[in-house]
Amino acid sequence: MDFAIRPLDAGTDIPAVAALRRRCFPYEITTEDHLRWSVRRTPERAQARWFAAEAGGRLIGYARAALTVSTGLPGQGGLALMVASEHRRNGVGGALADAAEAHLAEAGAEVIRGAGNESLAGPFAERRGYRARSSSSFQALDLACLPPVPPPPDGVELRPASAYVSDPRPVHAVDDAVSADEPGDVPMEPLPYRDWLETIWEDPRLDHELSLIAISGGEPIGIAAILSDGAKALKHSITGTVRAHRGRGIATYAKTAALHRARERGFTVSYTDNDTGNAPMLAINGKLGYRPHTTEAVYRRDL
Repeated sequence: MDFAIRPLDAGTDIPAVAALRRRCFPYEITTEDHLRWSVRRTPERAQARWFAAEAGGRLIGYARAALTVSTGLPGQGGLALMVASEHRRNGVGGALADAAEAHLAEAGAEVIRGAGNESLAGPFAERRGYRARSSSSFQALDLACLPPVPPPPDGVELRPASAYVSDPRPVHAVDDAVSADEPGDVPMEPLPYRDWLETIWEDPRLDHELSLIAISGGEPIGIAAILSDGAKALKHSITGTVRAHRGRGIATYAKTAALHRARERGFTVSYTDNDTGNAPMLAINGKLGYRPHTTEAVYRRDL
């Protein structure tokens, strides 16, 4: 099969990349606006590079390679790669991986990580010297089957993230506090406010009306952040409570309330993902009616 690997053209390739990503990762929220924004807003120090695989004038695969800048560990690289199912096992994925890995090595990466469906991506990754490190459970929920919103915990109220649009610093503070305790393969560093503003708050998928902040005594103590495609599907980006207020049902309350608001706006399905070792959040999602959809593993290769 004849194909070529070339740099991604953000001006013309984005619709095809979005369509491919929806096919390969239906449990993620993909929009053309987000992909364009991602190309434009990735920090320069990430040294990001995008590659396209083309055959017969059609985009059949895509890869993104960038240094991971949200950790204090040096030399960490990330690789995302996808190939249309009808063009797999023809060398396309390997050629994209070769280009992406070469770029990361040149950029100074000492470690490369990528995530993918265990049954589909695992054999490919292992043939290239990657080893599974951690795993995430992706779950789906039919919003027609929501349980009722529980009573609010004492002294807790919910506000939409849009209430902080003029000054999102309180949202940044609670997001940082909750994210610091998220399990995963790479220890995450607090994001400086400016970086958080540009890479999290301004993400076109972040729904400021559906995302909720839990307040107690006038202070944000919890968050339920939601990404949406603006039509039918949404995904919980992060849900959690600061340490001093855990065990009170705040995360369950905020998450359930956010899902009810989404259903009222016409959304029909919600996705979420958790590290398979995050038993508390997996339990919350089970009570809400989420059911397993896909298991992804994080694969690591040392250069």
